[in-house]
Amino acid sequence: MARTAAGRRPAAKPRRRSAADRRRQVVAAARRIVLREGFEALTMRRVAALAGVSAAALYLYFPDRLSLMAAVADDLFEGLLAAMRAAVARAEGDPDPRARLHAVMTAYLDWGLTHPDEYRVIFMTPITGVAGHQPGEPGVPAAPTGQATFAALQAEVARLIALGVFRPAEPQVVAEAIWAAGHGLVSLLITKPGFPWSPRDRLIGTLADALCRGFSAG
Repeated sequence: MARTAAGRRPAAKPRRRSAADRRRQVVAAARRIVLREGFEALTMRRVAALAGVSAAALYLYFPDRLSLMAAVADDLFEGLLAAMRAAVARAEGDPDPRARLHAVMTAYLDWGLTHPDEYRVIFMTPITGVAGHQPGEPGVPAAPTGQATFAALQAEVARLIALGVFRPAEPQVVAEAIWAAGHGLVSLLITKPGFPWSPRDRLIGTLADALCRGFSAG
């Protein structure tokens, strides 16, 4: 290998980032803006500056602001989905057939309370232009990971109905009712911290128990 006049090897050229790395860099920058200031503060120019890329380069990865918003929402949901899947895995083998649903519900509640900023953004903030957030507005496709989190809950409900553990009902309706109850607890604890709440673990466990038993067949 060639050496410099001083006998040292020339400095290695920095490795060029892959397109996937740059896309992750852009999403991470957008996520920081959203968590600090909300989706309304998200602009392509601000994201490009924070990510250290040109505006032209940014549009190679995201053709418009809405597609970038959808990518951020998808990224925010990933932590919740991972927590729910890990909870199901830990509950495998439990003799109580309701254990997996109980684990999914507990994971959702616990994640929301330990990630209040993320929870506010994806569950408590209207996101103009993203499908599912504004009635009658098609927007861009909803976050796949967001859809997967609800699908995980609905799958556990459907399994219990099929086993006869839960009384006959539409799995989607039951899953929506469980989600609504869980969301109510998380949003209250986030927005009303001054209320003299019972210990968090007891609240989470009590709600999960009540919902699991409330839909039971017998």
